Amino acid sequence: METLRRTFRRRGPKDYSKINPLLKYFLFFENVLIWLVGLAMTAIGAYVLYIKDKVVKDAFDFFLDPATLMTTGGAIIVFITFFGCMGALRENTCFLKTYNYILSFFFLGEMALIILIFVFYYVPESRDKLGIFPKDSLSQAIDKYGVEDDDDMVNLIDNIQKTLQCCGLADSDDGYKDWSSNDYYHCNKSNKSPEACSVPYSCCKIKPGEEVNILCGRNVMKEASNGQIEAGPTISRINKEGCVKALGTWIQTNAMVLGGILLGILLPQMFIMCMSRTLRDQIKFQKSKWNRPSRFHDNRAFERI
Repeated sequence: METLRRTFRRRGPKDYSKINPLLKYFLFFENVLIWLVGLAMTAIGAYVLYIKDKVVKDAFDFFLDPATLMTTGGAIIVFITFFGCMGALRENTCFLKTYNYILSFFFLGEMALIILIFVFYYVPESRDKLGIFPKDSLSQAIDKYGVEDDDDMVNLIDNIQKTLQCCGLADSDDGYKDWSSNDYYHCNKSNKSPEACSVPYSCCKIKPGEEVNILCGRNVMKEASNGQIEAGPTISRINKEGCVKALGTWIQTNAMVLGGILLGILLPQMFIMCMSRTLRDQIKFQKSKWNRPSRFHDNRAFERI
C-alpha cells in the first residue's frame, strides 16, 4: 500500500485544462483580423490627411471629414482589439476584463444612439426639447461649402443631397433657402457672384440615365421686396426639402430594414462579449486549480483507491 501511495504521489492525478482552445483561438484570430482592418483604416486615413495637409480647426471640421473619421475609427479599433488579442493569447484576465468593459461601453452607447434616433424622428416635438439639434453646425456646413478648400466636405454634402434627394440641411420643406447664407450663392443684389440666388447641382432633380447639368440650380431663388427669399423661376428643377427632414422621412420608410441592420451589428458584438467573459471565467477557474494544495488531490485520489 505504501508503495502504491508513493507511486501515485510521484505521477499525480491526470488533470485537464479548463480553458477551451477553440474558444481561445477563435477569439484571438477574430480580434487579429479586426485589428488588421483597423490598422489599414488608420494608415489610409492618416495618409489622406497628410496629402491634404488637413488642419482640424473645430468639431465641425472633424465630423464632416471622412479622412478624420476613418483615422479616428481605425485607431479606436486597433486600441480595443489589442486587449482582445493579447488577453486571449496570453490568457490575461486583466486584458480580457478591460476588453469586455470597453465593448460593453460601446454597446450601451450604440443602444442609446439607436433609441435617440428613433425618438428624434418619430417624436418630432422632442427635437427642440432635447436641445441636440445641430443647427449651428449645419449652418457652418452651408457657409463653408466651396468657400474653404476642402473637397472632402464638398463631396460629402453633395452625396448627401443626391442620395436623399434634398437641398440644404434644414428640417423644413424649403431647405433650399439655406444656401442663401453661402457667400457664393447668397441671394442679394449686392452679390456679384455668378452663382448668386443659385444652389449646387446636387440639389437638382436628375432622372436615371440623364446627364447632369451643373447649371440646373441657377436662379432657383429670388429676393422679394421685403428682403425675404422666395422661390425663383427655375424652382421646379430642384428638390426643395431640407436634408434633415428627408432623412427623417427615409428612417420612417425604412425603419424595419434599419432595425435589421442595427441588430446585425449588435448581435455579433454581444456574442463576442459573451465569449470574452466565458474565456475569462475559464482562466480564473484554471488558476484556482493551480493554487490548490497538491496533497488535497493526492489524498482524495488515494481515498478513491
